Amino acid sequence: MADSEDHVFARQFFLEKDRKNLPKAPSCHDCNCKKSRLETYLAAVLPFAGRHAQAVENLTTGVPKRLDKNRRVSRELFGSMKPAWLREDGGIYQRTSVVDFDGDKLIDLLKYVGRGLAWHHWRLHLRPHDEVSVMLAKDVGTMLFQSLLAKMRPERQVDENLGNGTVLYRGLQAPDPPELTVWMISMYGGVVLSDDRQRAGGDVESCTVWWIFTGPSELKQASSLLR
Repeated sequence: MADSEDHVFARQFFLEKDRKNLPKAPSCHDCNCKKSRLETYLAAVLPFAGRHAQAVENLTTGVPKRLDKNRRVSRELFGSMKPAWLREDGGIYQRTSVVDFDGDKLIDLLKYVGRGLAWHHWRLHLRPHDEVSVMLAKDVGTMLFQSLLAKMRPERQVDENLGNGTVLYRGLQAPDPPELTVWMISMYGGVVLSDDRQRAGGDVESCTVWWIFTGPSELKQASSLLR
């Protein structure tokens, strides 16, 4: 049972000046604690890959304090850092650094985010048998969102920009069943994630947009076809 109200996207992801009017949703104490632990890790790691206008300010003002409080994450982060080349839009390669990243924590957080956004925008309570599925797809897969949008003929849809580009998301709700929602989310200007599951021809393909699906259990099979 929900006994408190929680920010769908934690305030610590944003600069202090950008923390107004963030979406909220009901939360129970247990879920709130689990979500908070995920946010503590991600708020310390994701800003290193920030590409939005406030990336440097976000990295220098909040992250050092978080890493001071979590020395284990700090050791893991800097111990795994190595040079790399990142292919930007247009095919130009930029020299950068990469670090090991626990993507499972991001997936777990996004499941909470999907539920929270569905409530915040449409007061949607997911049923006990409904699923929340997360897909960290290759960037080329984001084009499928537009075709999905057209086929669903959504009952409702929303586009939001939080914190001057810190979080961007688009969501849609199907007319039937209403529990079926789709969300496309990016943070910090499109954090570049990649791992061995996304290798093609020896190259690592980037994943900067994250998808969340809520609704009937059959959606897990449907979303797997889009990978």
